[in-house]
Formats: sequence, structure tokens, C-alpha cells
Amino acid sequence: MQNLLCLTSDDSAAGYLKAHHSRSTSQPQIVSLPLRLIRTPLASEGAKLDETCVLSRLDAADRVEIYVDPDPNSQLLMALLLTRACAAGLDGGKIHLRHGPLRWAHVDSGTPPDTVALPVEVDDAHMTAARAIWSAYAAPSPEAWLSLSPEDLAHFPAMHQAWDALLDDLPRADTGLGACEHLVLETIVARPRRVGDIAGVFAQSPSPLIALPQTVALLSSLASGAAPLIEGLNGRLGEDDFADDVDALDAFRDSQLALTALGRSVLGGETDIVKVRGINRWWGGTQLKGHTCWRWDNRSRMLIPPARPEM
Repeated sequence: MQNLLCLTSDDSAAGYLKAHHSRSTSQPQIVSLPLRLIRTPLASEGAKLDETCVLSRLDAADRVEIYVDPDPNSQLLMALLLTRACAAGLDGGKIHLRHGPLRWAHVDSGTPPDTVALPVEVDDAHMTAARAIWSAYAAPSPEAWLSLSPEDLAHFPAMHQAWDALLDDLPRADTGLGACEHLVLETIVARPRRVGDIAGVFAQSPSPLIALPQTVALLSSLASGAAPLIEGLNGRLGEDDFADDVDALDAFRDSQLALTALGRSVLGGETDIVKVRGINRWWGGTQLKGHTCWRWDNRSRMLIPPARPEM
């Protein structure tokens, strides 16, 4: 009997597989790897892959299937897994990728995986491309990411979309907003909206950049400091403590958010928020910090390097 290992990028996708295989005579190993690889230091616990455990499972399995969602975080996780498997000298031929056209968590448990996406056997070209992609993302500047070849990206159906979405999450040339900040402000510019509504906008995106815990932390950040961009938020919750206090979460979720005058000015392109508030967050292996940082000009499709301090 073949020893099948199924890897997913979140618990919900693993739930789909467990429900689908609940009546099967042979039960595969189903392992969820909910790593946060976007807007997180790659050395942090939330972004660390338990290599000893995962690689030993990969080595012991007769066949491995990686269920890949189209969102950027899942694309990066796939690249990381293949990179680590290659570095460990594991047989790539037993690894197969299932590229879901939608998130695997949204598939009905009665639907067989083969009707959603047929498995693609990993070959040397996949391994080489994955190493190039992960190395570029983990580099200390976004230049290598921009320079990734179309040929490397083309080995994975949703990788070009992820490549573009991640560039768009760099601070913009005019406003300093990343894609996530811009989406929050754009969602509430016309009228006040509940936190729950904003979380829904992120969750319903076909290719979300961040998950709920990071959305909670982002809203807290935008409402804090001497120059907040949004107002009306009840309490401040962090990425890892938002579920600790049910009452605090309820009050937080029901907050009615609106833009401050500064928020409107930034969204309108009149103010550069990085120059006003500064920045301190991660983009892959690049730390964006201070009042000058890497930026992305989508119109010219060019990176703008940090300004050098005046001597």
C-alpha cells in the first residue's frame, strides 16, 4: 500500500482533504503548514518551517502531494518546500503539485481532487525555478524579485500573479501605501465600515495577501500613533492575541471605522505616509524601516531605492 503524504497551506484545506478521505479504505497523512511568509520576518516563529519534521515525512512517504492555493503566501510556501527538499537531496520525482484554481478550503468535500486539479510531477526544472524564486524573495532587497525570469515564474500557474501582487505590496511611489493599507483605506473611503466587513473584503479576495490575524494587526497599526489613518477602532489587538479575549474581539470586530483627514489626504495622493509616520515592516528578506525605503512605481514598473542620507 502506497504511503501518501498530503501537504496543505492551512487547516481549512486540510479539513477538506480529511472530509473527502473520511470514507476511504486507505487514509493518507494530511499535514497543514500554516506559515505566514508575508509581512513577517522570515526568521520569526510564524515563518519558520519545522524542517526536521517535514523533511523526514517527505523522505518516508512513497508519494507526496502539495495542495497549492493561488494566493501569494501559498505560492511562497510551495517554493520554500521545494527549495528545502532539493537542499536535503530528496527525490523530487515523488513530489506532485496540485495547483488549485481556487482555494482548496473552498472545495466541497464530495469533490475529488482530480476534478479540481490533476497532479503535476515535480522535475528538475521545477526545483531550479523554486530555488530561484525563494532566494529572490528572501534577499535583503526586492531587486532580485523584480529580476526573476518569466521562464522561472511560468513553471507554476499562479506564480506570476503572486510576483505582481507582492511587488504591489511594496510602498507606492506617491503615497507610501502598500497594497494591504490601500485596500483598507479604499474600503472605508465612501462610508464607515465595520471591522468585520473589512476582514471580509480581505478574505473574499481570490488571492489574499494576508490572513485574519495579520489583518487585525494591520488595522490596529493604522489606527495608532500620532498620525492615525483610520478612526473608530475599539481597542488595539495584535496578530497573535486577537483570539485571547472574546469580549475584546467582539468590540474590536464591531467597530465602525472611518478615514481621518490624514487618511483621506494619503489615499488622495496628497500626502506620503512614509514621510509622515515612517515605516517598520518586512517584505520578504527586506526590512522597510524609517522615513525612506524601497518603493514600487507600478506605472513605470520600476523599483525606487531608498534615498541616501545627506552627508
